[in-house]
Amino acid sequence: MKTSEDIKKDFPIFDTEMEFAYLDNGATTHKPRMVIDAISQYYRTDNANPHRGVYRLSMMASYILSRARRTVASFIGCEEEESIVFTKNSTESLNLLAYSYGLNNVKEGDNIVVSILEHHSNLVPWQMVAKKCGASLRYMYLDDTLSIPDKELDKIDERTRVVCITSGSNVLGTLTDVKKITKKAHSVGAVVVCDITQSVAHFPFDVKATDVDFAVFSGHKIYGPMGAGVLYGKKNLLDTMPPF
Repeated sequence: MKTSEDIKKDFPIFDTEMEFAYLDNGATTHKPRMVIDAISQYYRTDNANPHRGVYRLSMMASYILSRARRTVASFIGCEEEESIVFTKNSTESLNLLAYSYGLNNVKEGDNIVVSILEHHSNLVPWQMVAKKCGASLRYMYLDDTLSIPDKELDKIDERTRVVCITSGSNVLGTLTDVKKITKKAHSVGAVVVCDITQSVAHFPFDVKATDVDFAVFSGHKIYGPMGAGVLYGKKNLLDTMPPF
């Protein structure tokens, strides 16, 4: 088993003379040597436009992109790489869902349910959708244990079209019962948008086991590069969404 000193050797930031304790991994993580080397190797020897050519470099870039998509799919328990959409970050993934799914499926008189735990990136886009579509925005609040009590799930009713829930809050440390909330949402025909950005670096998340319809996270919070985000969506839902 690696010691803390062994782990520190994987991060070039510790090769500097600066003395510090970095405690802001919830905002972004430093990059291990293997990530930096992989990015550098790609730009040195494999750089080309994937899916746009039949010459060797383009085909290699296409293979590398497909392999990355399969790796990400496996990481969250997804069997279909076509369910993985690469974006810039969680914020872009959520805006994509709000514009491409929300604006086309939420109607006047419907409601959208979000938990009070949500990051602004999983709140503001749905405020916009509710305003544009004439829908209501409902909030699920917390109890004294900083958890979502069962009574708050009653706000998910037959007029609910979208339920937005984080799997874990970096503010309170609250972990939500995504599977239970998803089951409730599906019982009334609503889809679930799950923000797993803050928890996926620490706890396994299985999109099949939880049955969420959409899930998002950012690469830079799990030791990957800035500008790499993930949107998972059930393929039958992605196929109905107009291009964003």
